[in-house]
Order: sequence, then structure tokens, then C-alpha cells
Amino acid sequence: YAHHPIGGILRDVTLFVLPETCLYDFYAETHLDAAYTDAVLKIGYSSPVAGGAEVAFTLTDPSGRRYPLPQSRFSLKEGVNTNELPVRNPLKWDAEHPNLYTLTVSLSKDGKEIGRFDRRIGFRDVKIEKDRMLVNGKPVKLRGACRHDIHPTLGRTTTAELDSLDVILFKRSNMNFVRTSHYPPTERFLAYCDRYGIYVESETAVCFVDTYRQKNYAPGKTEDSIEFTPRYLSQCWEMVKSFRSHPSILFWSIGNESVYGTNFQQSWDWVKATDKTRPVIFSYPGSVGEKKPIYDILSMHYQDVNGNLNQWNRSTRGFQGEGIPALFDEWAHPACYTYATLQEDPNIREFWGHSIEKMWSGLFDAPGGLGGAIWGYVDETFMLPEPKVGTAFWKEFARTAKPEDYQGKCVGYGEWGIVDVWRREKPEFWATKKAYSPVRLMTTEVASFLPGQRLLLPVYNRFDHTDLNEIEARYIYKGEEKKLSLPSVAPHQKGLLTIPAEAWKANEPLLISFYTAAGELIDREQVTLGNEPVRLLDARYEQSLEVEETSELICIKGSDFEIPFSKETGLIRNATSKGQVVIEKGPFLHLDINLNHLTGAEVRKSARKFSTSDSDWKKQSLTYTRKEGAVEVALSGFYQNVQTDMLIRISAGGEMNVSYTVAGQPNGYLRETGLSFYLPERLDYLQWERKGMWSCYPEGAFAGNTGETSLYNPKQVQYGENPAQPWSSDTHNYFYWADAGANCDRPLTQMAKGMKENIYCYTLSATGEKEGFTVFSPDASLACRASKRGDGQLMLYINNRWDYPEIAWGNYCKTLEAVPCYGEIKIRF
Repeated sequence: YAHHPIGGILRDVTLFVLPETCLYDFYAETHLDAAYTDAVLKIGYSSPVAGGAEVAFTLTDPSGRRYPLPQSRFSLKEGVNTNELPVRNPLKWDAEHPNLYTLTVSLSKDGKEIGRFDRRIGFRDVKIEKDRMLVNGKPVKLRGACRHDIHPTLGRTTTAELDSLDVILFKRSNMNFVRTSHYPPTERFLAYCDRYGIYVESETAVCFVDTYRQKNYAPGKTEDSIEFTPRYLSQCWEMVKSFRSHPSILFWSIGNESVYGTNFQQSWDWVKATDKTRPVIFSYPGSVGEKKPIYDILSMHYQDVNGNLNQWNRSTRGFQGEGIPALFDEWAHPACYTYATLQEDPNIREFWGHSIEKMWSGLFDAPGGLGGAIWGYVDETFMLPEPKVGTAFWKEFARTAKPEDYQGKCVGYGEWGIVDVWRREKPEFWATKKAYSPVRLMTTEVASFLPGQRLLLPVYNRFDHTDLNEIEARYIYKGEEKKLSLPSVAPHQKGLLTIPAEAWKANEPLLISFYTAAGELIDREQVTLGNEPVRLLDARYEQSLEVEETSELICIKGSDFEIPFSKETGLIRNATSKGQVVIEKGPFLHLDINLNHLTGAEVRKSARKFSTSDSDWKKQSLTYTRKEGAVEVALSGFYQNVQTDMLIRISAGGEMNVSYTVAGQPNGYLRETGLSFYLPERLDYLQWERKGMWSCYPEGAFAGNTGETSLYNPKQVQYGENPAQPWSSDTHNYFYWADAGANCDRPLTQMAKGMKENIYCYTLSATGEKEGFTVFSPDASLACRASKRGDGQLMLYINNRWDYPEIAWGNYCKTLEAVPCYGEIKIRF
């Protein structure tokens, strides 16, 4: 699956011997009463022989105390055995309270113990009532992701370390749900889901039957084949029989993105007859047609951000549909097929956060919306070894539709995870944590307040089983951290958070953090007090400007800067600040326009595009005018048929204001419109302040509200080695850019080249020096990104408007038209 050839043993295999008297097909079910208080523990098992054997049970609660069972010893019968044990008011298991009991089973014969094993069980109940799923009588919302087994150098496999780490990362990102796409997980992974509290959709290993994908995954049309029936059923039997005692499994999946047939019908019939405690899901449900459904939950893949989708004659509107719970067990696909964008502007990953925020907020308030699973949790790539002899067959097998110059030994389907294959957090991880947060401050801006009085902030409890007063909170104001008492707010309800009286002051940050009882961070928000101030750069003493004109140049000079304009091209040539070159050339018009929207699934190439090329610039006119304390330079010209007029105003204080208008460009859905400049290599340090998507980011975030970074990282991670550094520090990528790993000899880091949206200030300078310049935007209306061309030229793009129309998969984009095109930028030298 997913461009990985499968062969050999992928997981641990243990062969062991049992005595003739033994137990098999063992399971434990919990049945709660109508009040969800008391329970019956139903235990089932089979034995090939009996012969005077006896089974004994011991039940231990989560604190390690033995629970007194009314009967604990039973004679073993040949064949099927069932025992029912009443348990009064056990602690219940749910994803927020994963209370596990230990059931110890011992088998004795002729008074001698011949076998013993433990099972970890959770007392919980799963029901479907109309369009809601209830766990222990409470409606649940599933915020999750799809997970594959993947190892960076071993391929399609997993390890004990990765099984446990993945569950922990799910919890850290505020997810409570995993879909084991598209095959059952290890039992070890499920044990961690039981222990830490992750709901599971366990999926059998059947997918893409009789769909367009069968050209890659033959044989494709097997849904009605008698020859294939044993293969459908045997793995379904194994999954259910092996896993049915795990409380974390909420429901079974009998197939992914497949066309209905008799083999799926038989799978459904067997599962429903065998395990009556769980629902079943099937994708594509619409392929069943008008026959009786073989699903209890409506599986839909890749709705739009408003929850609307038509798929195989099934539909959802506003995340609801068909009168049963709607689960979007693939949604919010991170960008991974937009190869050129990911190479030059990885900020598309930060922008993706709008999608998961809109989807989860919309679904949470839709009664019939059960949840969603991001595709996917982890990147789908791994490092191939060098073949000892000849050409490795797997290299050709593993090719995707990437362009030839993007193909190398690192293969797979795409970097579609919120963590990479080494399990490093990517920008999507923080977006997931924020969007899925079970505690939501409903405002982070308090315009009106009184010093010395309390603050009241509306809060939304988006937990399913946790009262708000079960968690902990702290706030930091003027550098002092204090504990915060949380009110009692029931799950899925709203309330008020009271911040005790302080000597509040406008624009003094208030940081509020929420933690689990175990001290794990749930969410953090920075609250702004008062109206947000207009960001202005410090005023500088203005001296008079000089204009020096030669046969080649018009040079505008201030006290510590010079901006020469070439009379031949009309462009700036080697502008200096404090005697050092900070801009080599520009401004160029930067247009990147999609002529078709191209937001369908699996966008593996760019849309048909129009873009301006710097080499096409032809000057038409260049003039300048002296004004009081300033000089205005008027520049006109063409990029082929696109007319550009610029008015460049330079003040004595060292500020350059460039306004531009454009005519003659085609209309379309814009990617970027703005101006660009060539920069000297010596500028190697970036600092920024911006108005980000979230009120708060972790320290060192790829695109935080404030940040600083070197443009370069001298450490080059070798192919196949663990990077052992944050993802944002990477300069080389062996999947997208093939074996070369980068597009030039001195590539930028991911953090440096990712566009910073809605900037207030964006400053480029030389490490350890003050020389440089700042792009500033008092209203946070500009976006900036640094870039390296293949020839090594350092570029700066300053955008007035931007979008990511190629993001696809139902995700959010602005859908901005390119016409009319105009803008204004401000630079301080």
C-alpha cells in the first residue's frame, strides 16, 4: 500500500506451545446498566478439551486493590464457555478517564495451575442513538487522525518505541481518536490507547476494491469473488477475535474506499453476529446503494470546510447527514502533493491550520457530526538502502507522480503528517493542538476593562466527560504566575472564567494556560487588553536628502543610507545602509496567478499559471521629484504585456514607501501579488513580529507571533540519519528534492523561507551587525518570505495579497481574484 512493496515479516512474530487443555478465542465484554452505574463483566472463551479443568478469575481495580467477585471459579467445558460477573459501580473508562482494571485468568487441572494471563479491561458502553454516538451515556466528539505503521529506515513497520510515542503524541496534540488505516494495528499500540485514553477505529486490511485505484493495487475487482472470500473474512476474524477485549476500540471498519459486494456483506454479517457491543463502519457507504446498510456510522471523506459533501449518492450538509452519526474519517489533508510550493514556501503547512480550525469548530456544534480524522498523522516516506547488486526493484515500484527531478532513494506517498517520519512536530501539529483543544477561550481580546477589577472571559468546555473544574489553570501577568480557580462547567457547555482583580494595564500581555491534572499542557492563550495599538517604528531624526545624478544613476542619499536608481533599468542598484549593501536590485513586480483553481484531490502539479519574470522587465520611464523632506521616484515599464507603474517615496528618515498599480495581467485565482528584491548574501538573520492565526505559539515556533532565526543552518543532515534537530531547522529534504536534498548550494531553513503572514515588522540583517532593513506594516496587511533561487540568489518577496489555492482536499483558501492588482509596501533602512 502507498507505494511501498510489502514482503517478509513486518511485525514481531512469536511461536509458542500450549498444553492440550488451554483457552482460545478469549474475550471480556462490559455491559453497563441503564443508569451507567453497575456493570456485568461477560467473559467468553473456548477450549478444545475439558477433563476436570477449572478457570479462576481475579479482578484488580486501577489502584491495585482486589475487587471481591461473587464467584471467581468455574469448571471448564469443552467448546464455548461464557461467564457473567456482576461488578458494582466500577470506575468507568473513557478517553478522558482511562480507568483500567486488571483481569487475571488462571487455568488449573487436577489442582495444579497450568496457565495464567492478564487482560486490561475498561468498563464502558458504546451506543448509537439516532445521529449521536454515546460512550457511557454521554455524546462524544472524535477529534483524530489516520495512522500508518511507518519507520524512517525500515519502511512499513513499527516498533515498541514508536507505538508508545505515537499514542503520547496523539494525546499531546489534543487528539482523542485514531483510525488505524488501512489495516489493524499492533496489539501493543492498542494497549497504549487503552492506557492513555485514545478511541480507536480498527480497520481491516481491505481497501480500494473496484475503484480507480485498482490500476495500482491489482487485483481490484474482488468484492463478489468467491475465491477471495476467505481472504476478506479470515483477516476480519483475526482482527475482531484478537482485539475485542480492548476498551479503546469504539467500532470496527470492514473496508476503506471500496465498492460494496457480497464479501463486504459477509464481513458485516459475521462482525454483527460476533460482537454486539460495537458499531461498524464502511467506506464508501454510498456504494451499497438502496440495499440494507452494512454500516452504523456514515463514513465520508474530504468534505469542504463547511461540512458539505456529495459522495457515492450519500451526502452531508453542515457536517450532518442521513440521520446517523457522520464521521469524516479522512478530512483536512495537509498539503503534500504541492511539490513546488513546499520547496519554496512551506508556510502552506501553517496556513492549513485555518482548515482544521473551521472544520472542528463547525462539526463540534453540529449534533449529527461525530468527528474527523486528519489524513494523516505521520509522513509517508522512508529511506531506501543502497542495493548491493544491480538496480533495486522497489525504487521503480515506489515512484509517485512527482517530477523526475524530485525523485530519489527516499520514497513513499507524501509528507502528509502533522509529524514527520522521525516524529518531529511540524507546523500542523500546533494547529491541530489549538483547533482540537477541548478548552476554548471564546475571546482573546478585552477592549474594555477597569484596573483593580476582575476580568470575565467566556469559555467553552469541549470535553466529552470532563467538568472544567477537573483540570488546572494558571495565568501570568507582569511576569508573575498564579493559579486560577476554574468554575464548574459541564461537558459541551459554556461558562465564564473569572480572572481575579489586578492592576490591569492596556497592552500588557495576559497569558492563560490550561493543564491536565497530570500537568500536561492542554492549551494556552494570550489575552490582549485594550484596543491593539498601531505598530509604528521609532521616529528618526530627519536630515535633508541629497540627490546626486550621474550619466548612469540617480542616487538619493540620507545621513546613513543611499538608494541609487539605474537610469538604464529604472531599478534600485545596490542600496546601502551604514555603508553596507542591503538591497542589490529591485523592486520587481511579483505576480503568481492560477488561471484555473485546481483544488481537486491529489494535486500533483501546479495549476496553469501566469507569473512575471524579472528578465522580462522593460523600463518605459524614470523621473524624480523633490518634495519637502522627501524625494518621489516615478517608474513605469512592462513585463511583456503587463504594465506596471510605481511611485517610490523616500523620506529623509530612511523610509521608502512603494505604491504600485498593474494593468494587463490576466484574471485568475492569485497565489501572490506584491514586489520582490534581490538581496546580498551577507544578510543572514531574520526577526519578525506579526498577527498570527493563534494568539499564542510555542517558543521557537516555525511562524510564531514573534520570532528570530538565522537564514541558514550549517548542519547538513546526511541521508538516512536521524536529523536530531527541530523540523523547522532543516535545510535539506530527501523526499521532495531527491538525493540532492536541496535546491541550491546554500539553502535556507524551513523557518527562514516560510512566508510570515500579516507582519508588523520583518527585519533582515547580518548576524551581529545592525545594518539591514525592516519591512513594516502598521495594520499587519503584508506578508514576507525569503527565498533562494537555484543559482543561489537570495530573494525577498513582499506580498500585499496572498493565498494557497492549490491546498485542495476541501481545505480552506481565500479564493482571491487577481484583478484589480495594486498595493503599497513600506521599508525602513
